[in-house]
Amino acid sequence: MESRPVVTIYESRLWRRNPVFTALAGISLESEGRLITEAAALRGDELVLDLACGPGIYARRFARAAPRGGVVGLDLSRPMLRHAIARARAQRLENLVLVRGDAMALPFAGGSFEVVSCCGALHLIPDVARTLREAARVLRPGGRLTVAAVRQGEGRFQELVWARRRNLLGITAFRSAELVGLIERAGFEGVRIHHQKRIWVVLGGRRSDP
Repeated sequence: MESRPVVTIYESRLWRRNPVFTALAGISLESEGRLITEAAALRGDELVLDLACGPGIYARRFARAAPRGGVVGLDLSRPMLRHAIARARAQRLENLVLVRGDAMALPFAGGSFEVVSCCGALHLIPDVARTLREAARVLRPGGRLTVAAVRQGEGRFQELVWARRRNLLGITAFRSAELVGLIERAGFEGVRIHHQKRIWVVLGGRRSDP
C-alpha cells in the first residue's frame, strides 16, 4: 500500500471496481458503500473516524452523508493519504480531514467519535484485537462501528489456503463468527452481519455502555 501504482489503481476497475473482485466479494463497491453507510446510521451531523482509510473510498462517502458533521480519515501510508487528499479536494469535501497515524495506537482522546469504520483494511493490520479496542476507546458510549474484511470459509482446506496467503501476502482472513467474537470482546454489542459471501464480510455493532 506504499506503492504509487497500487494507490493509483486501488479504486479503479483494475482492483476494487474490477468485475472479478465484485464476483469474489459477492457485492459491488457501490452497493457495499451504501450498505456500510446505512449500517453506520448517519443522521448527518456525526463525527466519523475512517480507520485505515486508504485513498478515501469510504471517507468521502461518509463526508457526503454527514454534511453537518466531520470525518477524519486515518492511514499509515503517505501515498494513500496524498491520493485521498487530491480526491477530496476535487470533490470539494471541506468536512473531511486526513491524518497519518497508526490504527493500533490512535492519536485521539477517548469518546471523540460517534462512528468508527474500518472497511477494506482490518485483514491487513497486524494486531486486530488491539485495533478494535482502540476503536471502542475513541467511540462514545453507544457509538457505531462498521467493518468490512476478507472472509474465510469453513473447513480445513480453507484454513490451509488462507494460511498460505497470509504468509505470502500478509492478508488475514476471518471466519464470520470469529470476527463477531473479536468485535464483541473489544467492547461492542448488537454485532450484526450485513453481508457475507465468498471472500467478503460486512458487519456493524455499537459500543457497549461502560
